[in-house]
Amino acid sequence: MNVKSPELLSLGKAIRKVREERGYSQDKFAFELELGRSYYGSLERGEINASMMTLVKITRALDVELRDVIPTTLKPGHQK
Repeated sequence: MNVKSPELLSLGKAIRKVREERGYSQDKFAFELELGRSYYGSLERGEINASMMTLVKITRALDVELRDVIPTTLKPGHQK
């Protein structure tokens, strides 16, 4: 059974939301980033833990700050 991290699910959901707002299909966006569509889809579904450089690449392409897609539970000052 594949148990997904809530943080990775939240990150993927935030990235997907911005990508869709920008009008990119998943295929087109993955292609522009030079990432495999399957890999990129796994990232948006919270199935993989992407590297920092991949996240930077994604947020630059979407013209957002990394902090805008980081799950609230990982931000400084968040109380559990």
